[in-house]
Amino acid sequence: MGAGAAVDKLKDVDSAERAYLLKVAVFFGPPCFFMLSLAWYFCLRQQWISSGVFVVLLVLTVPLTIAGIFAIHRAAGATSTRLVKTIFAAGNIPPPPTYPRQDVLIARGQYAEAADYFRDHLRVEPGDHEARLQLAHLLETRLQGHDEAERLYREIRQMQPDPRQEMRAANGLIDLYRRAGRGDRLLVELARFADRYRGTAAGDAAARELTEMKAASH
Repeated sequence: MGAGAAVDKLKDVDSAERAYLLKVAVFFGPPCFFMLSLAWYFCLRQQWISSGVFVVLLVLTVPLTIAGIFAIHRAAGATSTRLVKTIFAAGNIPPPPTYPRQDVLIARGQYAEAADYFRDHLRVEPGDHEARLQLAHLLETRLQGHDEAERLYREIRQMQPDPRQEMRAANGLIDLYRRAGRGDRLLVELARFADRYRGTAAGDAAARELTEMKAASH
């Protein structure tokens, strides 16, 4: 690599990275140099190395410290990149769809109109489980449309959704039956949920509620 290329390479490093590199150098460099020097001196005192080797190692402590600074900076940068990619799925998982027209209508309290827009959308996009979940929740909580909400939640379960959507549909059914006072169906759904998510906090909570309901019915 020529001198010009090296200069261009340095210019690619932004100010934040330079600041972080400087911070690593300040906090890691001196302790590293001191500890390595102390280790070489200890080896000399124990007569594990000669005085000549000690001098060589002491000289090498400077480049070793610099190498350690860059290694820590690079490892921290890679870890941060992986974390950001994990949080945002690195673009591999699309963000959930949005429904601005329905959101505006809901904000205005026009729940029936919003529900109609969701129904129209599902006629065009029958595989949009997110829209189906939002419509079911709207019907359940705002329009007393319990039967249609129940049908929508069950449709999601039958259409092989992703695990997150499946759990939301199951939770929706449990909330719906609890709100509507349908104890018999609530028992069935709690049992199914407890079995499906056994060993998880949500599954254990469903099992406890199921046990309490059965005890109260006797």
